[in-house]
Amino acid sequence: MWTTIIGIPKEEKMNEIETIKGNLLDFPPHHPDNPDKYIGINNIAHSCNTKNIMGGGIAKQIKSRFPQAYEADTEFHMRREHETLEEFTNPLGKYSKAEIKSMFLPNDKGTIYNLYTQADIGPHERQVDYEAFWRALKNMQEDLLFIQHETGQPQVLGLPHGISCGLAGGNWKIIRAMIDDVFHSCLIKTYIVKFVI
Repeated sequence: MWTTIIGIPKEEKMNEIETIKGNLLDFPPHHPDNPDKYIGINNIAHSCNTKNIMGGGIAKQIKSRFPQAYEADTEFHMRREHETLEEFTNPLGKYSKAEIKSMFLPNDKGTIYNLYTQADIGPHERQVDYEAFWRALKNMQEDLLFIQHETGQPQVLGLPHGISCGLAGGNWKIIRAMIDDVFHSCLIKTYIVKFVI
């Protein structure tokens, strides 16, 4: 019989979402407080608008450091102009993704997910659509679970602390609750990475 803690089976408590410090764009391989503890983040995600603009926040850094992510975003938006599929006509809650190759990543590759969570840009009001944010997380989770099942390779996700709460204007308590809802006790190990140099 499973022992439960606060209604969650003890076996599932092992995959709690942990907040660590570091640079998410380095796909942190080791725990910052314990260099001997391998965590092997091989997937990272960030919030995007549906305008094909990565002009601020972590999106701008990703575009500069990993142009493949912007290319995936551009390709997704180009397809929107020619496709009639709902995936492209209504992109909120969907994602595009880019594979990154590096000898420093587990199995020499990683993935960046562009989550489409806001239809517009602007610093003066909340731009993030909370429902779209949750759907994008859920769609990404399903993709990661499929990859993990098909390849047998652990998929470890890193999310930026404060995702959708900077220029997008989201409330971190609401955003964090949605991250917990989708990834707490999930088979995909998830870390929230708080930026430090």
